[in-house]
Amino acid sequence: EHIIFSAENSLKNLNTDYIDILLIHRPDPLLHADEVAEAFTQLKQQGKVNHFGVSNFTVEQTALLQSRFPLCMNQVEISILHMEAFTNGVLDQCQQYGLLATAWSPLGGGNLFSDTEDERNKRIIAVAEMLAQKYQHTPDQILLNWLMKHPSGIIPVTGTSKAERIRAAAQAASFTISREEWFLLWRASAGREVA
Repeated sequence: EHIIFSAENSLKNLNTDYIDILLIHRPDPLLHADEVAEAFTQLKQQGKVNHFGVSNFTVEQTALLQSRFPLCMNQVEISILHMEAFTNGVLDQCQQYGLLATAWSPLGGGNLFSDTEDERNKRIIAVAEMLAQKYQHTPDQILLNWLMKHPSGIIPVTGTSKAERIRAAAQAASFTISREEWFLLWRASAGREVA
C-alpha cells in the first residue's frame, strides 16, 4: 500500500503520467517480496511506472526481490572511500542480473577533498592529481572515471543541481584510465597492495 501511495503521490507532485524508474530505498526488515512484486506489477500494468530498482539493499535482499519481479537498477554507496560494493558481491550481482549499478556519494560525500589532513585522503588525492595532469582533467573527474571503469558500468549520481558541476562530471566519461592506473587508486585508498 505504501509503495502504491508513494508512487501515486510522486506522480501528482511531479505533474506527470508516469515514472521512468522507481527505487525502493532502504529495505524494510518486514519487506514481503510477494507483496512488493504485486505492487510493482500493478503500477507497471497501470502504466504509472516503467521500471523498478532498489537502493541500499543487500545482495540477498536484491536476489529475493529479483526472484519475484525483474529489477533494472541497484543504487548503493560507492566511491574511492567506500569500496565495499567491489568486494561484497553487489557489483557482481549487478553484472549477473544485468542491473544498472548507480553510485550515490561517488566522491565520498565531499570528505575526500575537505579533510586534507587524513592520510588516506592524501594518498588518494596525490594519485588523482597525477592522473589529472596526464589526462588533462580534474581529480574529481578522475575519481568518477575510476568508478565508471568497473565492468558493471557504474553510473555516478553526483547529487548536484549546479549546471557547471553536472557538465564537469559528464566530462569524466570522455576518457578512460588504464587498468594499472585503476589499481594505483585502489592501492592509494586501501593503503596496501591488492591481494
